[in-house]
Amino acid sequence: MSVVKINKIKALREALNKSQSEMANYLNISQGTYCKKERKQRFSDSEKVILTNYFKESFPNETLESIFF
Repeated sequence: MSVVKINKIKALREALNKSQSEMANYLNISQGTYCKKERKQRFSDSEKVILTNYFKESFPNETLESIFF
């Protein structure tokens, strides 16, 4: 039985109908850099905090741990 890993960051972004470019602008990084980070979930600690706070506005039950770990 294989385990499917869900990319929660992508799922939350898509639930808010936001593009990768919009999220990249929010983090002040290029769209290409955001794309790579989203696929590999390798955001810096400060970016994790920024994204968590952003997503909590629409998804108040989400925490840093529930999104990134």
